[in-house]
Amino acid sequence: MFCKSGLLVGLLILVNILMLYFTATTLETRKLQKIAKKTWNYHVAYPQNYRFILDQPKKCEDQKPFLVIIVPVAPQNIEARNAIRTTWGSEKLLQDKLVLVLFLLGSQSGNETLQEQLQNESQVHQDLLQSNFVDSYRNLTIKTLVMMEWLNKNCPQASYGAKVDADVLLNVRNLLHMLVSLKSLQHNYITGLVLSGNIVLRDPSSKFYIPHDVYPKSRYPPYPLGMCYIFSMDLPEKIVHIARHIRPIFIEDAYVGMCLRRLGIAPKKPPNIEQFVVKPPQRFNRCYYSGRIAILTSSQTQLISYWMDFHSDNRPC
Repeated sequence: MFCKSGLLVGLLILVNILMLYFTATTLETRKLQKIAKKTWNYHVAYPQNYRFILDQPKKCEDQKPFLVIIVPVAPQNIEARNAIRTTWGSEKLLQDKLVLVLFLLGSQSGNETLQEQLQNESQVHQDLLQSNFVDSYRNLTIKTLVMMEWLNKNCPQASYGAKVDADVLLNVRNLLHMLVSLKSLQHNYITGLVLSGNIVLRDPSSKFYIPHDVYPKSRYPPYPLGMCYIFSMDLPEKIVHIARHIRPIFIEDAYVGMCLRRLGIAPKKPPNIEQFVVKPPQRFNRCYYSGRIAILTSSQTQLISYWMDFHSDNRPC
C-alpha cells in the first residue's frame, strides 16, 4: 500500500514538473513572438513609388553592355565599393563582351554629410544608383525589386544581368565563359547556387523567422542564393510585374524564388555548381580560386589580396 502511494505521489510530482516546463516554454515562446512583432517587419511593403536620388539612366544605352552587374551595398560602405572597383569591377571588356558594374544603395535619412560624400563619389566614378528607400537588412527585398525595375527600364538591350553581394569575389572571365558556353541567348533563365526545399524557419529567435500568417507553406520554392545570381534580361520585367501580386517577405532571395514559382520558371543549376562557393577552403589555393566564378570572402582585404594573386602573371596556375 505504501509503495503504491509513493508511486502515485511521484507521478503527480512528475506531471506537475512537466506542466510547469511546458507552461514556461509556451510563455517564453509567446514573449519572443511579441518582441519579434514589435521589432521586425516580416511583410515588406513595396508600393513601387520609389525615386532615384543618384542615377545613371543612359549607361546601358551609351555602352551597350552584354552583362550588367548590380552590387547592392550600404551607402556608408565605400571601402567595399573601392575594393570592387580596384579588383573584379575593373574588368570592363573581356572576350569582346562589355561588362557594366553598378552599385545600388538606399538612403540614410538625416545624414547630410554622407549624402554629400555620395554625391562626390558619384561624380568621380559615375557608377552609383541610389534610391530613396531606407537602406537596411529588412529592406533587401525592396532593394532587389528596385534593381529589377531599374534594369527593366534602362537596360533591356543587355543580354544578361547579375546581382552580386559586396563580399563576393567574382571571376568575371569565368562568368562570361559560362554565359558564352550556353551558345544561344537564354530566356526565362536564372542561375546560381540553387537551393531546393529550404525549410521555413518558425523559431521566433531566429534571424530568418517567418510566421505562418506571412508565409504558410513549410518550404520555400527553389531559388538561387542571394550572394550571386545571373539572369536573362527578359526576367526583370516579369519579376516586377508578378511581384505586385505576391506578398513580399524580407528574405530577398527566397522571395525571388516565390516570384519565379508563380511565373512557372525554374531556376537552372549552373553548368558547374562547384564554381559558386559559400565556404571556401581556409588555406588559399591559387588554382582553386582561379577556377571559380563566385566566392564568399570574409573581408575587403581578403578579396583584394586573393584577386591580385590569381591575376598575377608571375605564377600562372
